[in-house]
Amino acid sequence: MCIIFFLIITLSFAKFKTIINLIGEKKYNEYHGLIQTLIKDQNATDITDVITILKENGLIELFFDKPKIIHPKFVFLNNNPIFNTKTLYNSLNNLGYYYFYPVKIQKDGNYSITLELQSTHHIDPVNLINEMKTSGCNITDITYNHGNYEYEIDCKNEKINAPSIPDKLKAFLNVKGEYYFDTNGTKAAIISTSKYDNWHPYIVFYDKNLNIVNLIAKKNRQKSIKIK
Repeated sequence: MCIIFFLIITLSFAKFKTIINLIGEKKYNEYHGLIQTLIKDQNATDITDVITILKENGLIELFFDKPKIIHPKFVFLNNNPIFNTKTLYNSLNNLGYYYFYPVKIQKDGNYSITLELQSTHHIDPVNLINEMKTSGCNITDITYNHGNYEYEIDCKNEKINAPSIPDKLKAFLNVKGEYYFDTNGTKAAIISTSKYDNWHPYIVFYDKNLNIVNLIAKKNRQKSIKIK
């Protein structure tokens, strides 16, 4: 009985600590009665539920009077910089953010990256949480410091949403741009372009952590290439 009571108190403390970090003590003290009622009535059990409640009730200030420079920070708990950065950039692109660049990177302990971008609003935390989940990453905590959000992210189940290649030879016609495929279980494949394309193959094989294990590059123009 004591153990169960302790776990409930711990969970509640962590939950309300997150709220205070997001909206500040002043606003929390002003609306704590409403917040507690909403969380209890809607049975909010995780950070996504809590932040959704705050957002829907106008308690998180996301928009600015005019465009400004912001510096969101992302701290990854599993410390896999290449894969983490790709997942983050893809998630931001899917949310409509394309013009940003890193201003600070730290690799001591946990990997963290601070970005700079100009926007009329902060990145919507609920949308970012849901987008990161599609790549196997969970945002475990969010804090608001000096006008910027800091995200703590667990990516131990990180993945690229890439289609599989069938076990038999397969032709991919008119390949243009950047493509990712899951090659597990595939012995060979053929990649082809139309006769009008000026294609110089650049094919990279990665392991599960996006470390390069093999590279195929052709300087001469190719119409098709078979890879094993």
